[in-house]
Amino acid sequence: MIPESKLIRSELTIRELALPEEVILARKSLVRWLALSLGLIMPNESRKLLLDILEVIFELHVEKESPTTRDIIAKLESNTKEKQNPKAVYYHLQRLTKLGVLSRKKGRYLLGDGETRNLKEIFKGFYLKKVDGAFVNIATALDKLENNYR
Repeated sequence: MIPESKLIRSELTIRELALPEEVILARKSLVRWLALSLGLIMPNESRKLLLDILEVIFELHVEKESPTTRDIIAKLESNTKEKQNPKAVYYHLQRLTKLGVLSRKKGRYLLGDGETRNLKEIFKGFYLKKVDGAFVNIATALDKLENNYR
């Protein structure tokens, strides 16, 4: 038996969702829609800290800022008017970094690898890179399978 769980390097979820007008009208709705589309949250997820963090990261990115963890926590507290648990914030930042959505350079967070500022390019590039990487082995496996049937 193959230890399948040990073979998994990463997982990628992309959902094709309708984009209704009511979602486009509100920034928080757009952030949630994006997080759901990009597989960062599950449908009907009630925890909102990740969404609040994403909103802060998007806002600071558009303002051309590369925030530290402390900057993100301060902005979260300013936006939500609530004290934030630094460990919970750091957990989500680590998760986004491990996924490749964020990178960290000199203690500052950047979307993607920090090479481009355009949000569309950042996310499209990130996901296409993951898909291309996965398809290298998928193509090899399909070639081997096809040869096994000959």
